[in-house]
Amino acid sequence: MNPIMVVAKKEIRQIANNRGLILGAVLFMGIFGGMTSLGAIMSVVEKNPESIISSLDSLIMYLVLVLGVFTGYFFSSQAFLGEKLEGTIETLLCSPLPLRDIWLGKVLGVMIPSYGVTLLIAGILVGLSNMEADFLVLPSPVMFLYILIVVPVYIACAVGLLGFVQLLLGMKENQIINIALIVGFIAVISVFNSLVTEGVIAISATVVFSMFLFGILMLSVVGFLTRFLNREKIVTTLP
Repeated sequence: MNPIMVVAKKEIRQIANNRGLILGAVLFMGIFGGMTSLGAIMSVVEKNPESIISSLDSLIMYLVLVLGVFTGYFFSSQAFLGEKLEGTIETLLCSPLPLRDIWLGKVLGVMIPSYGVTLLIAGILVGLSNMEADFLVLPSPVMFLYILIVVPVYIACAVGLLGFVQLLLGMKENQIINIALIVGFIAVISVFNSLVTEGVIAISATVVFSMFLFGILMLSVVGFLTRFLNREKIVTTLP
């Protein structure tokens, strides 16, 4: 079996067995997601077809990605910082795997369940929009494409950058920089969503593919930066 997938499966199992971590993520998604999705409920009450579809697309574009990134943030605390705190990362560091493969395996192991959460959220939003509608409400084809190729790549970008920083820096530095990174990432998503809402940017297949390629580029850059990691440096940052 591919050693990267071995690391990924290990991370998925550890996340699935961490009930406290899952509970924290669910509570956050329930509170933040519930408040933000009120627009979909109001659109259903209005029973305006255009309003329902527009609201659904807008929520999917913003809420699905934001909650996916936040879920990745929660789960990456187990995959990277958690293992540094517990000292279990030393086992991986003693393996013959290159650090880049360890990083990539962990990124995949966090991205996969985080992406699963985003699909669940998208399904819930579609269900809300169909509660009292007189017709079947589905996201536009562009939003389907967005969920399929953009969301997982951007979750991987956020997790990859967080993971790189968490491996590179000590515990005190991580407490500050991790929050700054995640807030900055969400701010960029919010600004982009505002530009779309105001009509400055029109979401199309071309825009979605451009976002996908940009996400791949960002992930590749972070992957390149992992060359600056070394086992000795990581060990010295363990508490």
